[in-house]
Amino acid sequence: MRKISFAVLLLLSSAAPAWAAPRTPDEWYDEGANQYTLGNFEKAIEAFKQGFSLEADESKKANYLYNIAQAYRQVNDCKNALFFYKRFLALKANDTAKPLPPKTRKAVEDFITDAENCVKQQTQLSQKPPVTNVPPDGEGSEKRPSSDKGRPPGETTRQEPPRREASAASKQPEPDSDEEDTGVTRPVTGGQPRVISARLIGGGSIAGVGSISVPIQPTFGIVAGYPIPINPKLTVEAGAAFTFTPTPWTDTSQGMDKAVDKTGTLWGVMANGSATYEVMPKLGIRGDLGLGALVYGGIDSSPFTQGAATTGALTMFHLRVAASADWAVTPNIVLTAMPGAFTFSPAAAGLAGAIWSYDFMLGVGYHR
Repeated sequence: MRKISFAVLLLLSSAAPAWAAPRTPDEWYDEGANQYTLGNFEKAIEAFKQGFSLEADESKKANYLYNIAQAYRQVNDCKNALFFYKRFLALKANDTAKPLPPKTRKAVEDFITDAENCVKQQTQLSQKPPVTNVPPDGEGSEKRPSSDKGRPPGETTRQEPPRREASAASKQPEPDSDEEDTGVTRPVTGGQPRVISARLIGGGSIAGVGSISVPIQPTFGIVAGYPIPINPKLTVEAGAAFTFTPTPWTDTSQGMDKAVDKTGTLWGVMANGSATYEVMPKLGIRGDLGLGALVYGGIDSSPFTQGAATTGALTMFHLRVAASADWAVTPNIVLTAMPGAFTFSPAAAGLAGAIWSYDFMLGVGYHR
């Protein structure tokens, strides 16, 4: 019975590592982080590479590359560290949701400079001719190099491994957060992150219905969408836009002495597409195109309907074209100046004519 129990125990113990083997990207990350903390950098490299190959979320992949580069740097493998630092920066260049802060980019670029110098030194050492050795008995016609004078026979000059000078970047950065550095950086966890761009805009509008003009009125809008990076400078966005503009009018149907001030309301609801091109760091030029519906309410028996009664709000096709400039205050906050947005809707039945407007607005945007 003891032999059987011992055999079962041995079988279970041998099978335990297989049960505990990481299977998901997050589990491979945990394994890599643990091995890194313990100083087992080669094992950390393999674990992070496994996590990278399994990770389906593109927004997390760059951090795996950074962790791999950090581990290679710890074992003085300058060539591989250089490769993975550069790959990390290449992936982050297309990350519009969480771009790399300038301070962190500078630190990683310093790592790259150190690694390039290290690779150059190692290349020079590998190309150096070997020193002349003496025979084991200490005799021979060849002279030992002058650097070996005073050394015991048989002892040769040793070349020290290349050392990199300490730099301002010797502290390891944390690419995606300001938390305390641990040497490795954790990818975003907690499910698939959602990337969204939203902006709130407001300003003035010059509008009209047919030949009837409306004095400058306040106008407001919300534009939101999903940004899609095309290249490091060009980003397109697919989403929706909502606008609101009041149109005041005076009801004189009961006589001038009983005139009543009223307000019509223009509500625009559109599918919106945009393209933003970065003309210089932090400054982008953006164009928007919106197509949808315009709902015009509060105009019963108004001049806009030539005094005719309406049953509720009128709905018609709506087109909006806008141009703006965006200034990135932070990686997440953008200030918007929109010098011109033109809208047009063909006349619905009962209206005095087509509806048009020219808007000029300012706003603030948020990217997540």
